[in-house]
Amino acid sequence: MQPSSLSVVVPAYNEARRLEDSLPPLLDLVTDAQAELIVVDDGSEDGTSAVAAAHLAGVPRAKLLRLALNSGKGAAVRAGVAHARGRSIVFMDADLATDLRDLPALLDALDTADLAIGSRVIPGATVEGSTSARERMGRQFNRVARLVTGIDVRDTQCGFKAFRAPVAQLLFHLGVVDGFAFDVEILALARRMGYRIAEVPVHWRAVAGRRVDVMRDPARMLRDVLLTQARWRRTRLLAVLLALQGDGAVDVLRANMRASDNVVPWSGGALGLMPCSEVQVASSVMARLRRCQPDLRVKATAVPATALLDPASDELRQALTA
Repeated sequence: MQPSSLSVVVPAYNEARRLEDSLPPLLDLVTDAQAELIVVDDGSEDGTSAVAAAHLAGVPRAKLLRLALNSGKGAAVRAGVAHARGRSIVFMDADLATDLRDLPALLDALDTADLAIGSRVIPGATVEGSTSARERMGRQFNRVARLVTGIDVRDTQCGFKAFRAPVAQLLFHLGVVDGFAFDVEILALARRMGYRIAEVPVHWRAVAGRRVDVMRDPARMLRDVLLTQARWRRTRLLAVLLALQGDGAVDVLRANMRASDNVVPWSGGALGLMPCSEVQVASSVMARLRRCQPDLRVKATAVPATALLDPASDELRQALTA
């Protein structure tokens, strides 16, 4: 694994006790891989931030993000993805219920897929300590989620997923679900965009104290799944950079934009989508390009992110997933 090739995002809400156990092996992993570790404190009420700060102090490429209010696991992962700078981005649960030794296989799957998700139900997977009620809840929720969204995934909720960075940032920029059903939304968006999804068997064990309410959580998650498409109408703006200079425009934009931005050939030039960035960032890149390459015709603008999901955007989606 090359330096800075990987970012690991760990959402944490009231996880002070678990982080004492999980951060040492995580830090060993990212240190050996020269990877980035981002812990996102989702408005915790215990000592989560203090524990994380103590463990991350002085560690290269490790950072702690703090959300002012408890906003949900989806919001925490979205914040971590927005700050990630690796060429691949993984998020995993703070309790490390999934064996870290499964990470290489997850990342290897990105050689042929745009995102790779850990699965506890496909051949090769093992599960230890799960209750029958939890397994029944998972099967029922997965069945409904697949029916509503059309995604063909056996396990949507395993907290162990990897993405190519441009894919992660674009999907999470489009996403609006903050709660536990954010996984389903991200997978549904990936399907709409035409991204390739790989399922990878993992070794998972139940961890004492996991906060899953088998009576209330499924209803909340189902509500989020049903409301997802309506919520997409209130999506964020997406910063865009358009350059017209023939074939060389793609290389010019890629050299001046982040590795996680999406740059594709477009209209005889190049189009750069800048998820998780303000329009002002696109404007600053445009100004720099105009100074350095005055012959380059370049324009910065913003569009509703949901424009990518419209039938009229088929050609752009095909370019992004080529």
